[in-house]
Amino acid sequence: TLSRATHEMSEQNSELTRKLEESSSEINELRTHLESIRTESLTDSLTGIANRKQFDNMLRFRIQESRSLNYPFSLAICDIDHFKGFNDAWGHQTGDQVIRFVAATLDRLALKDHLVARYGGEEFVIIMPRVTINDAIPTLERMRRAIEVKKLKRKSTGDCLGNVTISMGVTELLKSDSSSTFIRRADEHLYAAKRSGRNRVVSDHPARSAA
Repeated sequence: TLSRATHEMSEQNSELTRKLEESSSEINELRTHLESIRTESLTDSLTGIANRKQFDNMLRFRIQESRSLNYPFSLAICDIDHFKGFNDAWGHQTGDQVIRFVAATLDRLALKDHLVARYGGEEFVIIMPRVTINDAIPTLERMRRAIEVKKLKRKSTGDCLGNVTISMGVTELLKSDSSSTFIRRADEHLYAAKRSGRNRVVSDHPARSAA
């Protein structure tokens, strides 16, 4: 009787172990699936960089961090120059190719803890924590020049598309800023760059702005 009871208990333990392993596997698969969904929800499908939702979340976090730890914080907005005309001339698929190229260049040249996001259409934003505006401008200039010097080709035909340029506006967080005023000021500098000839960086300090 004791032997039989021991055998039955052993079988029950084996069955319980099997079910626990199955449950653990299912939980891991679910966790992986949920993480994949979360990543997709925060990633721009065209470029693979952060999307507007991830930008909004990170901007709030970095503003709080900047104020609680007394760090500088700069924000840049950039836009591809004359993109509509380029899109009309070469088509939307080639336009998408240009957007991917610009996104990849910005992301490659951004510092490790910076966030490059697609803000909408041909517009991008760069969150630059622990960076003053004087330190932000050289980084943005490297990005602008890297894009300016690249001669693009149409993948499908090999046709030379020429060069594209970007305009950029950058500002540093003020004590009085909300998220909206911070973004608005960077946007105003972007449009100042557009009005003054494009292919340039305009900042809070006009003397440091570069073309």
